[in-house]
Amino acid sequence: MSDNKKYYYLKLKENFYDSPEIKVLEAMDNGYLYSNILLKLYLKSLKTDGRLTLNSSIPYSPKMIAAVTNHNIDIVEHALAAIKKLGLIDVLDNGIIYISDIQAFIGESSTEGDRKRIYRKKIQDEQLGHLSDVRPPELELELELELELELKKKKKLENKPNYLFLSDSSFKDLWESFVDMRKKMRKPLTDKAISLTMSKFEKWGIEESKQSLEKTIECGWTGLFEPKTKGEKDAFEGLEN
Repeated sequence: MSDNKKYYYLKLKENFYDSPEIKVLEAMDNGYLYSNILLKLYLKSLKTDGRLTLNSSIPYSPKMIAAVTNHNIDIVEHALAAIKKLGLIDVLDNGIIYISDIQAFIGESSTEGDRKRIYRKKIQDEQLGHLSDVRPPELELELELELELELKKKKKLENKPNYLFLSDSSFKDLWESFVDMRKKMRKPLTDKAISLTMSKFEKWGIEESKQSLEKTIECGWTGLFEPKTKGEKDAFEGLEN
């Protein structure tokens, strides 16, 4: 992150103690001590974005955690086992502990979802041995920007109408010719006009739509030739721009 200082506080929701995991944890023998240890681990990991290490490289041992949390080592060992079983922490093969859901407690931001994805990617990388230390702020920012671009691209694709007729090669050729003709006439189709036109095509059917495009291109019309039922006169209507 480019400015970690603004995340050096713990933000708990009012229903924190109502979550199933915390209820199960506190229902255990010494459970209230376990939840106290968990909160202290949250606080201890804020400056390292959920990664519990001493001097950015040495993993915290149960003995060290006992010292920094002021709890008996036996209580700490049982607490860690319980917390891990509930999925509240991840313990990597190298002994480094990650607070699994720390991103939910680092304030609110429009990029909160991105931070969570980066965080999970960081855990996966370190588990595979690709991460020797916490990523520098510049790399974190670069990853956030990449994720933001991917999300925008995905959203754009999700919002794009599904033009089924474009899978037909002959229809696609006619459509592209029509689009090019409109551009040459300096009257390019707007997104709204394209959407309205495709809606008409879906209503008419693919064969009638092909006939419409053929007639429109042949006559050099900016408006779209609209096929009529038998006995009616041919007509065309202008597209909205």
